[in-house]
Amino acid sequence: MKVMTTRETFSGVNNHTRETPLKIELASAEDINSILQNDDVLMAVNFSSKTAVDRDDPRLISVGLDTLGNSLPVEVWHGTGQVTSHREGRINWNENGDLLFGHLLIDEPDTSNLDVLIEQAYIEISAFVNSTAYPHVFRIWNYIPGINRIENGIERYKSFCIGRHAALSLQPDFRLTLPAASAVGTDVPGILVSFASGKVKPVQVENTRQVSAYHYPPVYSPRSPLFSRAVLMNWNGCEAQQLYISGTSSIVGHETRHTGDISAQAEETCMNIDALLDDVARRNGKKSAREITLSSLRVYFRHPEQLEPVREIIGRQAVSPKNIVYLKADICRMNLLLEIEGITNLF
Repeated sequence: MKVMTTRETFSGVNNHTRETPLKIELASAEDINSILQNDDVLMAVNFSSKTAVDRDDPRLISVGLDTLGNSLPVEVWHGTGQVTSHREGRINWNENGDLLFGHLLIDEPDTSNLDVLIEQAYIEISAFVNSTAYPHVFRIWNYIPGINRIENGIERYKSFCIGRHAALSLQPDFRLTLPAASAVGTDVPGILVSFASGKVKPVQVENTRQVSAYHYPPVYSPRSPLFSRAVLMNWNGCEAQQLYISGTSSIVGHETRHTGDISAQAEETCMNIDALLDDVARRNGKKSAREITLSSLRVYFRHPEQLEPVREIIGRQAVSPKNIVYLKADICRMNLLLEIEGITNLF
């Protein structure tokens, strides 16, 4: 493992055939040290009691979310080829010649404006990726302490949306380049923005059952959320495609459905995911989502005690139970009880 403090050029070899350039597996916390011995690891996410980026090995990040239902707590993202790691300013990143995974951790002051912090972070990330060989961000994860808390007269999620919009709207045609994304709340200090970018431009996929988030009316936030419902990656030199599904909830049109009913919200959320998969299936000459297998899922629950009633519903998705991690997290809207994100491989 090689860690640099300044920018270095990496020359990778792309020899993909049917192998996707990213693979995800779940592991136990006891396996972290052995996992990081593998030079192909681009990111290992340890769901634990803190939010941090490891100073000795920036491939390892900790996220302050508790796992539920005996889920394995470490999510490992493998690439193809040797990974090198770097630090520059506030950004830690890992690259392998094809892909880049970066992290920006913000130690939030006691008195601050979240929108300003997020705007600065997103401007910094945008400038950074545009200076690299990996200018196309296709996936972003936002971990926000107290995401539903009222601060300075406004909910922190809405402040987050204001800051993100202020930064991303500086770019021309910004709605045409939005990545898949999620924003969930933690109970521990530290704002973490993690992102994945590459050399291939993602294909945005919107959901026929939902209004695009960037067209939401201002009742949800003074500035609309800026993300795509999913992105489809057509990797260079690889026959396979990958679909990255954003955090998805029980929203039809732009309205929350089934307030207070966790089972109905789980059913509606799965219907939204199926609608995305149906669209991608048609693009690939398949008949329906039933012909597509999800390779991994993250499921965020607001109330841990509600896991068991809906585990069976979530299990109906075509994904192995060993590739699902259940997490305790706050969701962007107070009337949403769960959120699901996922990845599927298409051959």
